[in-house]
Amino acid sequence: MSWQSSAQEYLQRLASAEYEAGVAAHKKKGRKPNTYRHDPSQYHRDLVDLLSKDDEHGFKALKALQGYASALGV
Repeated sequence: MSWQSSAQEYLQRLASAEYEAGVAAHKKKGRKPNTYRHDPSQYHRDLVDLLSKDDEHGFKALKALQGYASALGV
């Protein structure tokens, strides 16, 4: 498996976790789930940018530095 494939899988899991956390927070505030509008985190956007630039080392370095604070905690 190439690093791009595993990076895409990680980004899909991250997007799902961020979305679910956002919906849960939205519902906790007493709002309807269908009114939630998702905005990816800056961390997620930075990873997507590095993947699009084919920067394996940058992607892995950012994931190692900031991944613990993500919605996945990885």
